[in-house]
Amino acid sequence: MPVQLPKKHGRGGQSALRFARLREEKRHLYIVKCAEMVTQHFISNDRPNVRGIVIGGSADLKTVLQQSDHFDMRLRSLVLCSVDISYGMDQGLSQAITMAEESLSDVKFV
Repeated sequence: MPVQLPKKHGRGGQSALRFARLREEKRHLYIVKCAEMVTQHFISNDRPNVRGIVIGGSADLKTVLQQSDHFDMRLRSLVLCSVDISYGMDQGLSQAITMAEESLSDVKFV
């Protein structure tokens, strides 16, 4: 899922609070969407269908997601590690797997 969150801006004055609020709202909606997708893909028949989860991303969004109330409680204990990655899409997935190598030492990749 591509990320298109607004970055911090250089505009000041009366609009600064409005821009900051809009940025925070979009970040919150993105976190909610990610949490819903994680639940949709990793929970079936009211039980987790995975043995472990690696959360990867840039900045603090991965931490915010993991601590969010929207992140399913059944999946919190399955988080193996959280890694900082600097790429997106396939390249980011490869980087996350490489960085989580210690946590995934006894896992077979399909």
